[in-house]
Amino acid sequence: MWIDSHAHLEDEAFDADRSAVLDRARAAGVELFLNAGSTPAANIRILAMLPGHDDLFAGLGLHPHEFPGIPEAALDDLPRQLSQEKVVAVGEIGLDYHVFRDMPAPDADAQQRAFRRQLRLARVFELPLLVHVREAYADALRILREEGPFNRGGVLHCYAGGPELVEEVLALGFSLGFGATVGYPKADEVRAALKRATPEKILLETDAPYLPPQSRRGGRNEPAFLAEIAQTAAQVKGLTLDELADVTRANTRRLFQLDPPAADVLAYPLGKHMYVNLTNRCSANCVFCPRRVSRRLQTYDLTLRREPSAREVIAALGDLSGSSEVVFCGFGEPVLRLPVLLAVAREVKRQGKKVRVNTNGQADLIFGRDILPECAGLVDEWSVSLNSGSPEQYARLVQPATGKDTWESVTRFIARAARTGFTVTSSAVELPEVDLQGLAELSRSLGARYRGRIPQRLGEPEN
Repeated sequence: MWIDSHAHLEDEAFDADRSAVLDRARAAGVELFLNAGSTPAANIRILAMLPGHDDLFAGLGLHPHEFPGIPEAALDDLPRQLSQEKVVAVGEIGLDYHVFRDMPAPDADAQQRAFRRQLRLARVFELPLLVHVREAYADALRILREEGPFNRGGVLHCYAGGPELVEEVLALGFSLGFGATVGYPKADEVRAALKRATPEKILLETDAPYLPPQSRRGGRNEPAFLAEIAQTAAQVKGLTLDELADVTRANTRRLFQLDPPAADVLAYPLGKHMYVNLTNRCSANCVFCPRRVSRRLQTYDLTLRREPSAREVIAALGDLSGSSEVVFCGFGEPVLRLPVLLAVAREVKRQGKKVRVNTNGQADLIFGRDILPECAGLVDEWSVSLNSGSPEQYARLVQPATGKDTWESVTRFIARAARTGFTVTSSAVELPEVDLQGLAELSRSLGARYRGRIPQRLGEPEN
């Protein structure tokens, strides 16, 4: 069985027979597809495709060819799109300095600005990257170093950087994607790179409808041809076909968290409270947070092998008649999955229960908008981790991916939530260096209650 780690199934080249294309791929042993967005229209089409296919997942982004042809404001739609179900990566993004006869000369500055903005989104949403690089490896790797580190890594898709850059790419925490070019007669550098790459860092892709296998050059590529691509890649790498299938499937599932969620804890009771575990991702990297070391809470392992859908969470919650409230918490920032959160909250309210969201309060910066109006009537209480009374100390302790103005944004979020009718609790981990009395006074001045949390008991429920 195979996973196509990079395709463009929304492309108009498949409009006439898309269902048949998918059926042929499944019959050829392709078990999962990762559809990579590249334009504003493509991202919209991909999102529309996801609900109808259990084996289809998405990366969303804007390809370097889009710049400077479209305004950079087009990037403003990405945060909302990245929060949707089954979106598991940021991309296809990157740099492409190739000169085409029928296109304007590439604008390196515009491409780099768009690349950096999307890399920062990947850090905020803590998603892996699908990176496109063509004739721009020096700049691309420099920017990845400058904007990183990226906790979830990513893949340089359709890798063509040559064997001499493989170690540098791997040192950045990235994998290498290989497609049909491994079989092209003049692609000696690609084959040399594949030989040098460690098996645990190799992904297979088609990039369909582009770059068909050598035997089909001039025609349309499609995911069903992945087995043919794999045959060539296995010969180059010196692996059996089964060995290559096993290692590349494991690599792709691990990178994009695509394992079946059968044993994942999606909802867990603590006393009269029912907790919801939406994500392990977070836009903060707090120095005191245990999630990097362990995601165990009492008897529960809250590690998610794949993020759940709203339907799966609602099924896990079941009948809430014995619960006093439902709390969105877990070892991650639930607001990163806002549409799922609100869909589940709607069901909780239908059952007449209170909804509390434990959050880092960074929503305004994550989404570039005020999310509170759409939460009205669905969320009753926000418990916001403020953790410090000063922006400088907050930056040291919380290490937000949302930038230097995060503390100010969080305090505005608290005040606005309190002012617009939500119950708000401001919380802090009670570290010796934090002015707890001043923080409590600040919380009250913002309209919030204050709650201290003991470092040794992080992860325990708030009552």
